[in-house]
Amino acid sequence: MKLLNSSIALLLLSLATFSSVSEAKLAPTTFVGKSKARFPNEASLSEVLGEPEQKQSHAHPKSKSKSLSALSSLTRLAGGSAESVSPAFTYYMDIFWTGLTVVFMAVWLMSMQKFNNSSYENVKFPFFNKQVLIDGFCLAQEKSETLFGLGTLKLCGIVDLLLVTFSYFKYKDSFDVEGSNNKLIYFASAAYTLFHGSIHGFEVDQTGRLVSDENGLVMNIVGVVVLALITAITPIGIKGNFDQAEKPGGLATGIAVWLGLVAFYAIGIQEKVFALTFINVTIFLSIFGSRALVFDKDDEKRLDYYKGKTIMATILAATANIVVMCFEPLVCKNWFASVGGHIWFDVTLWMLMMSHMK
Repeated sequence: MKLLNSSIALLLLSLATFSSVSEAKLAPTTFVGKSKARFPNEASLSEVLGEPEQKQSHAHPKSKSKSLSALSSLTRLAGGSAESVSPAFTYYMDIFWTGLTVVFMAVWLMSMQKFNNSSYENVKFPFFNKQVLIDGFCLAQEKSETLFGLGTLKLCGIVDLLLVTFSYFKYKDSFDVEGSNNKLIYFASAAYTLFHGSIHGFEVDQTGRLVSDENGLVMNIVGVVVLALITAITPIGIKGNFDQAEKPGGLATGIAVWLGLVAFYAIGIQEKVFALTFINVTIFLSIFGSRALVFDKDDEKRLDYYKGKTIMATILAATANIVVMCFEPLVCKNWFASVGGHIWFDVTLWMLMMSHMK
């Protein structure tokens, strides 16, 4: 039972950290000629630096110490409200997330091409581990190595169920908060997570290719159509971003990208074990990619996408989720499987979805 014995503590720590960041509050204060976010703990910074509060209040802005400025910046970053995070910062994060996803797709495709090569056993980083290419996820090779001998997939299903249940009791009182979509966000997230988790938990057979001669023409068509329907978030998300930015061509762009992604999977990736990974990739590209494309760097409308308690909670969760997605297949054999493997993707994905709750 080596697997997850150490990662349980890490899981609890990460959830506690995320919860504390997402619940951080700002106390906005208005200054003459300039609006600035002021935090409750900023008042004690002068004391930490050994400077009397009275002197600090009358000091000229240029006389403030660099230490105080740095601490104030870190405080604002932790709070992460709309008053402290600029639209430009979210623009660069959209580019970062999109870039990582595109690189992931390129390495994924190259790894699939090398998978049929007999020399693949000797291929190292940056290509996917062979085990991930076979199973579709980073899993422990022996169920006896996992908690209670259940295996990584069953544990993924259990963790997903626990996350949905725990979050219901945590957020149920906020479902009807005025001006929020908390109820819709929670139940839509729960439906997807339970669907995702049930495929893991019941170890649904996903072997074989989406399109192959063995399937027959009818089943090939059915498989592609089902995949297209599941990834319909792509044209919806892209069109929504275009509409929000008041730019034309959203529907045509969304459909073109949607069909291109389905073709990428059906022709390039092919293996059905990667269906869930592919769905997540399409979501990231349709939301972050199109947002980086249609909104100007300093467009204030960018901040409208961050509906949760803090912007930084969403940014941290999105970064963690995409980083886990990218590194899971690259370092699985080295160490990632021994600390939970694919379970961490499910956890960070749920954190990302819940970061939009008010």
